Amino acid sequence: MRNLALKISTTSMVLLFLAGVSFAQETSTRTKIKDQIQLKDQDQLKDQIQLKGQTQLKDQDQLKDQSQVKEQSQLKQQNREKFRNSLTEDQIGILERREMTQNQKRKAFMNSLTEQQRYMLEENQELHQQQKNEFRNNTPSGEQNRQMMQNRSNTQNSTVRKGIGQR
Repeated sequence: MRNLALKISTTSMVLLFLAGVSFAQETSTRTKIKDQIQLKDQDQLKDQIQLKGQTQLKDQDQLKDQSQVKEQSQLKQQNREKFRNSLTEDQIGILERREMTQNQKRKAFMNSLTEQQRYMLEENQELHQQQKNEFRNNTPSGEQNRQMMQNRSNTQNSTVRKGIGQR
């Protein structure tokens, strides 16, 4: 009976010891899981903050680019108006003649320009080329390129209508 009591108590102690070890491991595992979850949450928060910062910078760059485009467009419009205002009645007549072909009008008009008008025209062409190059260098996607081309087409069409209607 003594042996049986000794065996029972030894077995109980071993089971108690194993239960304690098992509890300790479970607690350790829970702690590790909590730590991993906290690290994931912290990483996600860092990523969100970084993404928000990048988005803000991108928005600021877009606003800056839009502002520059507006300024350049205004300058271009001012130059066009200045050029239009410098045209003589004869030059306007050349442009409005319906019996001449486009090429004939162009040749006659170019021959009628003064040095100052030629200089303004060259200046406008240089500005246009510069804007075109900046656009190519700063436009990362084809979709943005298509949108800008559509806007340009719409602007040119409305400008042509305005210019003809004003004369």
